Amino acid sequence: MSAVLSLQPSYYEALKRLTLELAGVRLGDDHTFLVETRLSALSRKEGFENLEDMVEQLFSRGQTRLAVQVVSSLLERATRFYDDRKGFEVLGDVVLPKLHPLCKGGKLRILSYGCSSGQEVYSTAILLDRMKDVFPDMDVEVTGVDYPSLALDRAKEGRFTHFEVQRGLPIRHLIDYFDRVGEDWVVKPSLRNVVKFEDHNLLANASELGTYHVVLFRGRLEQYSAQAALRVMRSLSALVMPCGYLLLGTKESLGNNLFGFDHVEGIENCYRKPAKIMKQEEPVIEKPKSKPLVEYSAPDDQAERKAS
Repeated sequence: MSAVLSLQPSYYEALKRLTLELAGVRLGDDHTFLVETRLSALSRKEGFENLEDMVEQLFSRGQTRLAVQVVSSLLERATRFYDDRKGFEVLGDVVLPKLHPLCKGGKLRILSYGCSSGQEVYSTAILLDRMKDVFPDMDVEVTGVDYPSLALDRAKEGRFTHFEVQRGLPIRHLIDYFDRVGEDWVVKPSLRNVVKFEDHNLLANASELGTYHVVLFRGRLEQYSAQAALRVMRSLSALVMPCGYLLLGTKESLGNNLFGFDHVEGIENCYRKPAKIMKQEEPVIEKPKSKPLVEYSAPDDQAERKAS
């Protein structure tokens, strides 16, 4: 392992601080190998000679675009088709039967907030297509948003490796919704027509995204710091239209602060926005001392080399 890792320890600490400041996510101490593999691919795409050259330029020149690309790469999740199967069961067995009378004759809008490489989006679109006879006369639109990254680029392309489609995708679904192109599998146009992907900073104001009948935010809540989680939940609350649903990961919950949602009885991770929202008091969080969002400063090792 040590032969593979090339960055100085101070760079890892600087990258962890950058990720916390830009995205509100704390990288663990076991992410050094992930940093190397994810950022090595990004450095090649950006035209750098090696990973260290890219990281040095990031902290010496403070490039905002490069900083976003770096953090986005570090936050990519390893996802699979029909990940969290219980969540898809809740969507099909509980949520869709409730929403169909409201959306019949119109369009059902679903958002995957933090969609990574798109498997959740395509899995949701396949589920809806296979249940179209159960819930007729209803158009669907499934949107995925996440930080701009190589993973999101792959989602937009709808191209997956043979290894990726083997992870969770039933063979019947593979045949019905994908075409073999070379060594990869590409989503068929019939499925692509009901999905779309957009670049979006998950901590930014989400009002431009519109509102949705269902918002999926699964397996990410615990990654965020307390303040970042508060900002994300405020956005999610605004994204779900009245009588709509928020679905978290199977083992996730909102705790005591429901952000205007009602908990769906018997389903820990499912929340419904009431038709009329009662104003809630939000938790008081100590205001941090004023400072720039990101301080682009060279790590200690680099500063010492310049001083010498």
